[in-house]
Amino acid sequence: MDVFFVIIEDMIMNYYEKNPMTSLIILINVMMSVVVLATGGFSDLINLIEWGALYPPLIAINNEWYRLLTAMFLHGSLLHVFFNMYVLFYLGALLERILGRWLFLLFYLGTGLLASIAVFALGDPNVVTVGASGAIFGIIGTLFIMTYLKPYYFNPYFVRSIRSLTFINVALTFIIPQVSFYGHIGGLLSGFLLYFLLVKPRLHS
Repeated sequence: MDVFFVIIEDMIMNYYEKNPMTSLIILINVMMSVVVLATGGFSDLINLIEWGALYPPLIAINNEWYRLLTAMFLHGSLLHVFFNMYVLFYLGALLERILGRWLFLLFYLGTGLLASIAVFALGDPNVVTVGASGAIFGIIGTLFIMTYLKPYYFNPYFVRSIRSLTFINVALTFIIPQVSFYGHIGGLLSGFLLYFLLVKPRLHS
């Protein structure tokens, strides 16, 4: 049993050393999920709002603009946080290794913020929105573009996988009513935008 824990610890430390910002983002999301569970749970919208969920009236009337960022670190269920962190664990780490830790952090926060702005400006003002999906769709969008403009960065299997993942997730965004349409599409388009502003200059430096 001790050997098992040593192996797990080594795996975690190795991942952290290679992907410190992705590790930190995952940790914050998991910690906030624990806090939400301990203070009322995911189904309590008032609880989510108190912890920083994106609720347009509080932004428009009370100028609580911080919600555009804090909502990125909250989720609506354990399944929600699990799937988002699962994708971030793999794709976030990949993009962090391409960009470097600080540029990746700027990219992540930037795509998430733009997605939140899209939700605030275009979405239903009475809906409470949470989740890292905007930033994660930003990552997916950038990697999708790279499979066409920089395909030699990846092996053929990954190219097919990221393209399929992109099309499937966009389709699900239109099909599943519970997901944030503007958050997902806003995140994807912000990933396209920030590719040319942040990622492409890095690849040519």
